[in-house]
Amino acid sequence: MHLKKHIGRRNLLLLAAAVSAAGALHAGEPVIASSGKSAKDVITTEKKDESIYDKIWGLATIYKNKDNPVLQEFKLRGRYQGQYHWVDSDQGDDDGWEDRRSRFGFDAKLFNQFEVRLDAQSSDEFDPFYNGLVDAYVKWKPSDSFALTVGRQKPQIAYYDFLQSTNNQPTFERSQIFNQLRVDRVVGAVFEGKVDKFTWQAGIYSNDIDEEFGQFDGGIAYGAGVGYNLKDALGTDKADLRFDWLHSEADDEGATILDRYEDLFTTTFWVKEGRWSLVTEFFLATGGDPGWDDAFGFYIQPTFDIIKDKLQAVGRYSFSVGDGNNSVQAQSRYERAAPELTGSGRGENYNAFYGGLQYFIYGDKLKVLAGAEYATVDGGGNGGDYDGWTVLTGVRFSF
Repeated sequence: MHLKKHIGRRNLLLLAAAVSAAGALHAGEPVIASSGKSAKDVITTEKKDESIYDKIWGLATIYKNKDNPVLQEFKLRGRYQGQYHWVDSDQGDDDGWEDRRSRFGFDAKLFNQFEVRLDAQSSDEFDPFYNGLVDAYVKWKPSDSFALTVGRQKPQIAYYDFLQSTNNQPTFERSQIFNQLRVDRVVGAVFEGKVDKFTWQAGIYSNDIDEEFGQFDGGIAYGAGVGYNLKDALGTDKADLRFDWLHSEADDEGATILDRYEDLFTTTFWVKEGRWSLVTEFFLATGGDPGWDDAFGFYIQPTFDIIKDKLQAVGRYSFSVGDGNNSVQAQSRYERAAPELTGSGRGENYNAFYGGLQYFIYGDKLKVLAGAEYATVDGGGNGGDYDGWTVLTGVRFSF
């Protein structure tokens, strides 16, 4: 009920504004275009091709003028992701609704080479309504082959599972092995570049973060990576191969993030052809803090468009293993919500199989999802074994 009210009220306001904007297009006198058609005829043709969703989402762009030397674009950003879960496991059952993500902010393009992004987030149940910043950075992009980003942002690791937006991902949650790494947004500087088919990145980050920018007294992390575009070599629509490394002063007493492992390594292969796509990503985490042994994991995630641009099927197999019986841990959403779970759901290895569907109402900007995941944790020295199903349904909305 809360979700319907929240989204319905927003869509009603946007729809009203869209109707007003559409009416304004007819206010001017017709002007003869070079094709011999009047401007009114051209606008009418374009309107027939523009859906009501295009009109509504187009309202998020408050200003756009490429000829303005100072401000080229100002666009509002927002997202809401809500989901319901049912857990059925040998450690007990659980179910409930979660307002998974809710954010609002803006993007701005300045001086033809700067991009500014600011996002804030709310907490579950929107109490408090403001629960800190998400992204808050300035990107300088003087050319297509170089960029420098400074501010609160994602550290460059896990090219697909972390760096790609959750708006576009086909599963409800990231992989177990990534969620175990204690990686999240930090304040730092990232250099990125492109040379022919190669891409590269390097970054330095603060390990101290709070709701805003932190106090910069928790040590540092730094890393680098390289990618290669294999599309032409494989003859596919898309084929990216990327290697990333991140080193952290994880044992610094003031560290509040990137504080579980000293070194992280990820390898990503992402290929798309026609209706098919496949992502596989490998993780290695070493130098864990006391109580966390080295861990290795990967996932394989195929998708298939059953109905192009409307209905997509997704599968995922996840595996992780470590050097000891407390090396890996069940997912916090929602396996560790099982009421009788012991040992915090930690063990020596983890296996999970996920299958689900996405139905696109307006692409990734408005879609509904449903899926189920069967997961096991084995080898727990303190009784942390887990065996259970998680069934999920939810909605993703963004602009």
